[in-house]
Amino acid sequence: MWSAINPLLLSHILLQFYKLSSDIEVYLSNPPIDLNRKTTVPLLNKAGEKINLTDYTWRELDSLPGKAELRFLLPLGATEEHGYHLPLGTDTFQAVRLAEEAARRVPGTIVLPAMSYGHCLDTMNYCGTLTAGAETICSLVRDIVQNLHRHGFRKLVIVNGHGGNKGVAEIALREALLSLSPPGQTFSMDFSVYLFSPYEKIGPQLKGMLEGKDFGHACEMETSVMLALAPEMVRLELAGEEYMDGGPDTLWRIRDMRTASVSGVHGAPNKASRAKGEKIFEMLAAGLADFLGQI
Repeated sequence: MWSAINPLLLSHILLQFYKLSSDIEVYLSNPPIDLNRKTTVPLLNKAGEKINLTDYTWRELDSLPGKAELRFLLPLGATEEHGYHLPLGTDTFQAVRLAEEAARRVPGTIVLPAMSYGHCLDTMNYCGTLTAGAETICSLVRDIVQNLHRHGFRKLVIVNGHGGNKGVAEIALREALLSLSPPGQTFSMDFSVYLFSPYEKIGPQLKGMLEGKDFGHACEMETSVMLALAPEMVRLELAGEEYMDGGPDTLWRIRDMRTASVSGVHGAPNKASRAKGEKIFEMLAAGLADFLGQI
């Protein structure tokens, strides 16, 4: 039978079959987005209330009781190198997860969309780091505060996930309050702002838990937390121990980190573990929840 088929026609049939097989292989390895897939179920606190601002409708939000007493959390992270083993979004990811866990524990707390760009001058020479100027961060924080105030809300907490943000965040909150102030008054008295830097609160406890000589960036501490929260995002086999200027006895100073760390690490991420991360994250979440209960 095959001998009766024109060779050109046979060649054409085989070529089309090959193309079809290739298309099927591509389809199976890259299936299209399912437009009818179930969307993410909104996160709820222990009182059954939604946690994230973006899950509310405007009318639901506007009708919440005690608007002036609601706490709004703004995760302030960064898009910044974290060694060979952690993703660029580590600081933002951790700040969001911490804010959500604290909001789950403390009713009357709502998490705002995160700010994923931080003040990263020290690490800006590592590929992928995207740093925002101080004026940019201050401007956005001021706009957020003014909008919350316009809608009748009166409390904002910045949950800072990146050490380089601290000084800028303090200035941003002061300038935001100043923008609400009436003439002759330094700061607005009807809006409260707070800065919570979680890792600063648990330094002494960490020293007794961690095995490396020091910790500070993409280190045993951060890597352990990521192993607890999102192990699939960690390339632990690429983690190496490295210390800027040799270790903990050196004063931390402002500079281009790439001149002092080849991998972008200060610490011993190779000594990280999920068990350590679970303990550290619980300390962070408990600390933030306790803080929220006081304001």
